[in-house]
Amino acid sequence: MTQSYHTILVAVDGSKEAELALHKAIHVAKRNQARLIIAHVIDTRALHNVAAFDAAIYETLEQEAQTLLKEYQEKALQAGLIDVQIVLEFGNPKTLLAHDIPKETGADLMLLGATGLNTFERLLIGSSSEYILRHTTIDLLVVRDKDKTM
Repeated sequence: MTQSYHTILVAVDGSKEAELALHKAIHVAKRNQARLIIAHVIDTRALHNVAAFDAAIYETLEQEAQTLLKEYQEKALQAGLIDVQIVLEFGNPKTLLAHDIPKETGADLMLLGATGLNTFERLLIGSSSEYILRHTTIDLLVVRDKDKTM
């Protein structure tokens, strides 16, 4: 029995690892003739203190994220995909990507770029990939940068 996917979700944050995940997601979507959802979550937890001083930061981050998402959407369309959608959310990236966004989009596969965090950094701030791996109900592919050394 061959596994095929219908809706592929890729989480992006502008990092090199996320761009590698996008690249792979485009290829997987093409192979499966699937819909591609490109999602970005603006982490509002990190903005509470800053936002108290400058509410315009939310607008700036949203505009930058929209620009990034549209650029990625155009790459996917130029690669030959037909159905490419973008999702921009505000909140906790871990829970939104593990639960809400897959449910809302009907995704059956998610691709994530592996973080470059070392063990100590993961203890301090946690790994989104690790949380999503433990809590999501859909298949997950973590894309690693083979050139990166830890």
